[in-house]
Amino acid sequence: MKNIVLGAGITGLSAAYMLKDVVVYEKDAEIGGLAKTIRFDGFSFDLGGHRFFTGKEKIANFVKELMGDELLEVNRVSKIYKDGRFLDYPLSATVLLSNNPFRLLKILISYLIRKKKPLEEYSFREYIINHFGDELYSYYFQGYTEKILGISCGRISKEWANARIPNLSLKRVIKHALFKNEAVKSFTDKFLYPRKGIGTICAKLAQGLNIELNSEVTGLNYSQDAINSVIVDGREIECRNLISTIPLTNLIKMFNPPQSVSEAAERLSWRDLICIFLVVGRKKATSAHWIYFPGEEVFGRLHEPKNWSPLMAPVEKTGVCLEIFCNKGDNFWKSSDEALIGMVKKSLVLFKDDEIEDYVIKRIENAYPIYRVDFQKNVSMIMDYLARYKNLYLAGRTGTFKYLNMDDCIEEGMKVSLAINNQERRQNGLTD
Repeated sequence: MKNIVLGAGITGLSAAYMLKDVVVYEKDAEIGGLAKTIRFDGFSFDLGGHRFFTGKEKIANFVKELMGDELLEVNRVSKIYKDGRFLDYPLSATVLLSNNPFRLLKILISYLIRKKKPLEEYSFREYIINHFGDELYSYYFQGYTEKILGISCGRISKEWANARIPNLSLKRVIKHALFKNEAVKSFTDKFLYPRKGIGTICAKLAQGLNIELNSEVTGLNYSQDAINSVIVDGREIECRNLISTIPLTNLIKMFNPPQSVSEAAERLSWRDLICIFLVVGRKKATSAHWIYFPGEEVFGRLHEPKNWSPLMAPVEKTGVCLEIFCNKGDNFWKSSDEALIGMVKKSLVLFKDDEIEDYVIKRIENAYPIYRVDFQKNVSMIMDYLARYKNLYLAGRTGTFKYLNMDDCIEEGMKVSLAINNQERRQNGLTD
């Protein structure tokens, strides 16, 4: 019997890399999951653009040792496109001084009012208003957040703020803009990036591992307190331990839980993603790594891979990747590629239609867990039920229904492998 990993994304591969004695089953034709790099006619792009940064020394050292001289240190440049202007993100002193004084005054006054009269925090809406004021909430946070998750901010858990912008407030934003002395993780000015795309981290992790692609696990055989085997393409494969990084909502369907647990799973849902990569007939489209679009544009974010690494595009041309946040089965998801390109062209501001020479479109399921206000209660019910299976380990963004960054995913994979190794040492009568 072997240890089995479900999913060859960065979490599953991190766990497998540490365990070694393992087989990984991946339903896709390629490894990488959300941390995949697509190659196309001399161009490369990530599914959404992924930087590596961490405040965890152990994880940083692990990735640096793994990648060696393939890592670049990049000075981050991000923008927000709002009211026809490209504004620095995070907020800079230049933006503060050049912005409409009346708007800045409204932002400051609304923030000070909420410091005196805070709202009871039930959702993301009240949390952001209390930390940034009504004016900045409506000016930026509301539009972009609702574009990402597809529901109103009043229905989103305040835990989404802790996941995306932990411990952040307008006061800290202003201090960072003026003095650059605020250590805010989401505002990091530098990050690491592999020369040939983020997917090369997964490729390094995968070297020497037993990975079966195009292999979807469709069922489990289990006893009262353990997983005995998995069903892959009609084959039954015995397992010693099972590490699942597949969507939690898919995994629970392989069991026969109480109705309350099944209903909890039905209340959880995911936001899907369409990545549209455009080949552009110029050397450069922008100086930014990311540009955020909180307005009426159909896409929510743009990144230009060539600004991350010069090896991501030919010298004389560039490409940009646009992200459309959507739900599987909605009008965006069902639209033809030609229709999507037509929608995108109406919102382009960086270059002209006739500069687009080619395109590739990728649809990605389960990109973001939707943090509804009651999501934690539903996740806990599922986790409590699955805890009875002593050789089942859950990890990763989709495996645990948590919004995790890359460093968190790698760390979770390492922790799971350590837990399994320690358990097996105890079973064999070995102690540290």
